[in-house]
Amino acid sequence: MTGTEEHRFTRCAAGIVGLALLVIPLVCWATGAPNPLAAPGDTSGRSLAFLAQPTANLVMAGCGLLIAAAAVLRSTAVRVAALGAFALLLDAGALAAIGYLPFMVFSAVTGNADNLAAYLSIPLLMQVAMGVAAAGLLWTLVDRPVPGGAGAHERARVRTARWTAVAVIAPLVYAATRVLMVLDVPGFAVPMDATGKAAGLGLALAAIGGAVLTWGLVRPWGERWPRWMPRVAGREVPTDLPVVAALSVSVLVMAAAKAILGLVSTTSSELSAHAWAWTPMLLWPLWSVSLALAALNYRTRRTTSPQREAAAA
Repeated sequence: MTGTEEHRFTRCAAGIVGLALLVIPLVCWATGAPNPLAAPGDTSGRSLAFLAQPTANLVMAGCGLLIAAAAVLRSTAVRVAALGAFALLLDAGALAAIGYLPFMVFSAVTGNADNLAAYLSIPLLMQVAMGVAAAGLLWTLVDRPVPGGAGAHERARVRTARWTAVAVIAPLVYAATRVLMVLDVPGFAVPMDATGKAAGLGLALAAIGGAVLTWGLVRPWGERWPRWMPRVAGREVPTDLPVVAALSVSVLVMAAAKAILGLVSTTSSELSAHAWAWTPMLLWPLWSVSLALAALNYRTRRTTSPQREAAAA
């Protein structure tokens, strides 16, 4: 896809999500149904739960109107404001759904597929759609021609390595705490049954998998597909593929970080009772920013030539 086609797709996604966010609260207001993002009983519908239902409907409609406008207008200011609207509406639901996916798949394979029904939750589907649209809108802001030759290439190489290291360490620290919780290590022990421990191991595996994929930003297989992969083995990895994927995860991590910081600001008893288990999650804002910066510098490194300035000289 060309850059123009990619931007058309991302603007279309933002437009559809914006219209949905505008229509849903109107339907809720007309029918008396609860706002799906102001539903304290649903783990994916809490982002507006601090508001009364009429206010939540009004805020969601306003955000939807702003996001739809960002899909139509080419104004950078409007798109930045729309990203702010997404920041308000997104919560930890989408990232949690990804994190629990290994456990859910394992449960389904072992005959307990009922847990998969949680993935059909309307608030969760809205969170996933908003995450995709937010990442796409962010991409329209950062997808610009990258000037420079050998100097820009070398700076990007160093910065990619630096930010990738941070973006790898953060999820690995989180994974380690989940393993320690499962093993009931003193200081990390949290009351959990066998199902809870299996879910904890699944979260650790998901975090480790994310760290490995992030590591690819500085590895050869992050530029060319590994030999063991059928059909694409040895071919060049499209530059934008890991960049868009990393930006998408960065958006979801930051949304989840908002919920964690909210726990800290309210001095949650759960947080204080199991500080060593939950404190590593305070790294998530840093994880989000470092992942985004690693991806953008990876793109600069891939799209600048180390020989360009030398040839010009």
